[in-house]
Amino acid sequence: MPEPISDSDRLCLEVLKTLGKTLSQMNLYSPGHPAVRAMLAEAIRVLATLLDAVPKGELAYSIDNDKVIANGRIVGAAGDLPSSIHNTFSRFKLSSITFLRGVSEDELSVFCQLAALRPDAAKGIDPAGYLSERGVAGIRLNEALYAKVGELPGEGEGGGTGEGTGTGEGGGPEEPAQAGSEPGETLSAAVEKMREEPLERTIEALARRVTQDPAETGRIFEAVMRRVRSELEQKVSEATRELKRQTTLLSNEQARTQAVLSNIAEGVVVVDDAGRVLMMNSAAEEIYGASLAELAGKPLAEVSKEEHLTALSKEHALPDDKPISGEVAIAAKDETARTLRASSAIVQTESGKPVGMVSTLSDAAKFREMQKMQREFVAHVTHELRSPLTAIRAALEILDGSFAGRLQSDEARIMANALKNTDRLEDLVNSILDFSKIESGQMTVYPKPCNPEALVQEAHDSMKPWVMKKGIQLELSVHPSLPTVNADPKRTVQILINLLSNAIKFTPKEGRIRIAAAPAAEGAKFVQFSVTDSGPGIAKEDQQKIFQKFVQIAAGERHVGGTGLGLAIAKAFAHLQQGQLWVESEIGHGAAFLFTVPHYVPKPDELEAAKVKPKPLPWWKRLLGYKR
Repeated sequence: MPEPISDSDRLCLEVLKTLGKTLSQMNLYSPGHPAVRAMLAEAIRVLATLLDAVPKGELAYSIDNDKVIANGRIVGAAGDLPSSIHNTFSRFKLSSITFLRGVSEDELSVFCQLAALRPDAAKGIDPAGYLSERGVAGIRLNEALYAKVGELPGEGEGGGTGEGTGTGEGGGPEEPAQAGSEPGETLSAAVEKMREEPLERTIEALARRVTQDPAETGRIFEAVMRRVRSELEQKVSEATRELKRQTTLLSNEQARTQAVLSNIAEGVVVVDDAGRVLMMNSAAEEIYGASLAELAGKPLAEVSKEEHLTALSKEHALPDDKPISGEVAIAAKDETARTLRASSAIVQTESGKPVGMVSTLSDAAKFREMQKMQREFVAHVTHELRSPLTAIRAALEILDGSFAGRLQSDEARIMANALKNTDRLEDLVNSILDFSKIESGQMTVYPKPCNPEALVQEAHDSMKPWVMKKGIQLELSVHPSLPTVNADPKRTVQILINLLSNAIKFTPKEGRIRIAAAPAAEGAKFVQFSVTDSGPGIAKEDQQKIFQKFVQIAAGERHVGGTGLGLAIAKAFAHLQQGQLWVESEIGHGAAFLFTVPHYVPKPDELEAAKVKPKPLPWWKRLLGYKR
């Protein structure tokens, strides 16, 4: 039977359980909330009682397999602790947590704030440094391992068990050599010699040292073996019961979690160890809007749509030789992730173990309908703005022409500003219209064979006046013998102009901008266009944000004007033409925006027509009526 738990052991466990409850409260409330402070005060009260009673005023906790150890003494089973305590040890790779006499409630609060950090926020944090930076002196997080109790006392230090015959300080007379040992060999030497022997032979040899009578030796051997077997059976039985208990506990937790998930989700998706789709039921097919035949073999995160939030463990296969990191990969648009997270809550016990979930999920069809209504409203409003804007522009141009040369300098400046602002408003309206068409899938491109040099030259010439006015050097570079590209000339020039406009805004006076066209990577059937500037550059963390609608990143000395749609539209146009657009930049070293356009590949009928097309007749034959 296991030994009953003492009051001190129970208090040691109570400290960790109270800390686990505190961490659960911190998931709901701020550290200063009365509920959190009450739990901290209770933990400090129990800790103070224990620290006053232990030597040196230190209480060191560690977890070894399934046991909780306090100051080297086993005080309980690890399964009795809240999962948040286990997570703290594993997340920060702690071997022990030591509390010192005099630890304060504020110091314990700092420790709990560290333990309550989300996994993504806890990455890269040095836990000991975290406490030190915040002035915590009463708690130590370290790698020091405390020895378990039960070590045998050393020989020659009074460890003998017999009066005058043990191996203690006044050890008995040296025993005579017996059968199975060398003459004059001591007992300790014989034991050392038999260290590698099987247990039965060792016991038999020791029994022969006690008596030379074979019958007596046999009785001693049998008695010792019965005792050994009994002890082993008891230990195995205890270990088996504990193993069964832990297995049942894990199975119950798994079954409970599975039951919760099964009752809140109709769709089921089966993936392999690499996260690729293997199977899915009809409900899951309806969620993804595609059949299993279309999605099989594809990574689940890549087939998610904008209204989906996909959360997948980074460790699909569970290792049996090390703990898992618990990292989760989230694939979702920012708006979708915020909406779904804000509408869901985990239900958990005081010890932090999940037992349920509360959700108030929006209907996906309503969500899509609202998005559609939003796009239609924007398109309608911008269309309605174009007519009066065109009329205003025409009226201003008439006035400007009629009063040319007769306006005072202030009046002429006002007229110029009015014309300039109508141009800006027209650009904004056109950008919003273009983007609303792109979002609704109504934007089309009309690719045809184009000379890449002509496209670059047109964009260069269009932006030259603005560049000269700002005092920036504009360079043009075209690789010789570029192949014809399959591009919509209007939209490709618009991409280049958007990129040049962006570069001009962020490049200081006397800076440099380079527009270029060159072959893409070797073997790729694309031409690569690029716009490179000498501006302030773009931080790595902002390089994906700048392609989102209505997003602008402040750079350099001040924030520049603009709609925040230019780069989003440029990227969409590149994608519609079967190309890609990306940015390469470092802070302080400018930025390079690059996009690709595919080579033009003639259709088979065009090749045949080119082969059979007759050469034109000379002019004199046509004049005289010759047919060939």
